[in-house]
Amino acid sequence: MSLPFLVKFNALYTPVYCCVEMHAVKMLHGVGGWMITHTEKHYAAFISYAHADEVMAARLHKALETFPVPKALRAKGKTTKPVFRDVAELTAAHSLSEKIRDAVQGSRVLIVLCSPAAKASHWVNEEIWLFRELHGDAAILSAIIDGTPETAFPKALTEGGREPLAAALGSDKAGFKLGVTQLAAGMLGTGLDDLIQRGAKRRARLMGVGMAASLLFSGVMGFTTLQAVEARNEAQTARGDAEGLVEYMIKDLKFKLEPVGRLDLLEGIGDKAVEYYDKQDIKNLNDDSLNRQAAARQVLAQVHLDAGRMEDAQAEIEAAADLTREVLARNPDDTDAIFAHAQSEYWVGAYYRRQGKLAEMEKPWREYDRLGQILYETDPTNFDWVMEAAWGKNNLGLWARDYNSKEMDPVALQSYSQAIEFFDKAILLNPKSKSVKIERANTISGKATMLLATDTAETAKLYQLEYLETLRALIREYPQDYDLKRSFHISRMDYYNGYVLYKSPEDVHQINLILDDLFKVVQRDFKNIINLQTFVNSVLNFTDVFDKESLEIRREQVDFISKKLNPENASFLNYIANMKSVMDIKILNANNKKIEARKELDRLNKEYSESNNNQYRWRLLYSLYLQNSEMNNVLYRDKYAEDFLRAIAKAGTSEYPTIIDRKINANIALKKCDEVKALTQKLVERGYDVVWERGVESC
Repeated sequence: MSLPFLVKFNALYTPVYCCVEMHAVKMLHGVGGWMITHTEKHYAAFISYAHADEVMAARLHKALETFPVPKALRAKGKTTKPVFRDVAELTAAHSLSEKIRDAVQGSRVLIVLCSPAAKASHWVNEEIWLFRELHGDAAILSAIIDGTPETAFPKALTEGGREPLAAALGSDKAGFKLGVTQLAAGMLGTGLDDLIQRGAKRRARLMGVGMAASLLFSGVMGFTTLQAVEARNEAQTARGDAEGLVEYMIKDLKFKLEPVGRLDLLEGIGDKAVEYYDKQDIKNLNDDSLNRQAAARQVLAQVHLDAGRMEDAQAEIEAAADLTREVLARNPDDTDAIFAHAQSEYWVGAYYRRQGKLAEMEKPWREYDRLGQILYETDPTNFDWVMEAAWGKNNLGLWARDYNSKEMDPVALQSYSQAIEFFDKAILLNPKSKSVKIERANTISGKATMLLATDTAETAKLYQLEYLETLRALIREYPQDYDLKRSFHISRMDYYNGYVLYKSPEDVHQINLILDDLFKVVQRDFKNIINLQTFVNSVLNFTDVFDKESLEIRREQVDFISKKLNPENASFLNYIANMKSVMDIKILNANNKKIEARKELDRLNKEYSESNNNQYRWRLLYSLYLQNSEMNNVLYRDKYAEDFLRAIAKAGTSEYPTIIDRKINANIALKKCDEVKALTQKLVERGYDVVWERGVESC
């Protein structure tokens, strides 16, 4: 069978298969539906491209015509050649030449190379329209070679609400090979046609990529087995290529799926890869195979960490470390071996950090930093080695900051400063690198957070504002990057949450404007869990300062979004539920429904459980303290004030100015005047405006 096509007739979609080697289904638009005829096909594919992309088109043309089609498929008459590619620059004529029209009519598949140049090309659009008129949508494949779907897809490809799937034809060797394999699989009907036929939404597009990758993994490994029967040497080469493809697929898919919060789609291919890897004896594998397998396992470990599957994460981390340790033992002075094992040490530390085991985390991250410095010293002009040195210092800054102790604060600040210096060197080596600019900005944010807990208001604000300006500049440079926009809006929220003690009406107005901007990012994809959680957290951080109108709007948004969150995240959902009750009480009070508000508060006081012992507990306790204080419920007010002080001491965030301010309020309620004066003095010494009298008068 050749490619399955979808034939549209009276709004029904039915799979139709063509069974003749040199024939395929031709679909012409007719009255009331589609008519099916047959026409001889001279070409396996027609490549449609803008002539600005000539180099990539020529490279793809050669790769497809030399693609090693497995013998079993060749026996069925399936092939990826010949491929038609027009090498002549089209003139300003108003219609396609007869040569082009004949080639389009005689091609089984249309491959569109998508780029900003292709999107702007009149002729690429004309070729797509003509192919669709003759053959329909099902045999149109696309590959992004530059830009994003928004900037690269030609109008003809997306008209009528279509959002086509696309292979990623990377410029590097592994990425290009994977893209070619995806396109070839679509031409051969091996299963990747599902990549083309699925989804009108980008989430569905990514789901198709995930499933297609699983099928591709099986196909690649099957191809290896077939070649092993024919010749051992060919099998060894094919196995190396297959493992390289698998490693690339895992990395590439993670890169594509992470922004939309759908890393769960990687599980299928991950399970297949692990099953294959676990059968290998590492002593019998060469260095390349060990490194490829380790890299893939490290990515899978990160996916497991993000999903909270700690045992699976630990298994992959330890397996990867064993592999890279073996390679390093064989090649102690080889920079590639040092680099590979450094990644393993990083992931071991990341695992312990996720577990909150700071003591265990120190050793692997110090080793990662040491190996990064060795790489940098071998060649200070190597961009990758400079980045490793920068990340090593940045990680030590994270580790030291996690301790939340005065003894570790200098270590964190020094590490962050050293990391920024390395990132500056990396930018000099590669001024166009987006990733290094983002990493530098994140490190500045980390340093700003440390200064917020240790230094003066002026110094801390200086770094936070630099972070904001860096993100603002990056957004101007990359206007379609919504992850950057999310980070920018969150950093704006952090500014008001951490650096502004007393929110004026204008501050509250600005907070609401930022939340509106953040909600626009959320609305782009309600399956992106990261964005959803970020928005809800941002709203709940400011529940205490919202006016009635803002409360009602944000209450509806939180309720709407909370229903879309992962039900397994019980602690976060429990926190949201309690905070929604707090918002309800405030709304009732604002509407002068005092009796209903008091009943709801009494219910919440009775139902609140001490088992809510998690990272959100102190936030909820402070909100409960405020509500009981506002309603003059002294017994519960004092109870929650004491509980909050104990919880915040345990959380270890007591030196941030907004936390100190909350501690002052709680101690005022408890009439602990000495604590009030001491905490107030701390803020004054660090340059924060404080109302002295509120505590002194109460005492």
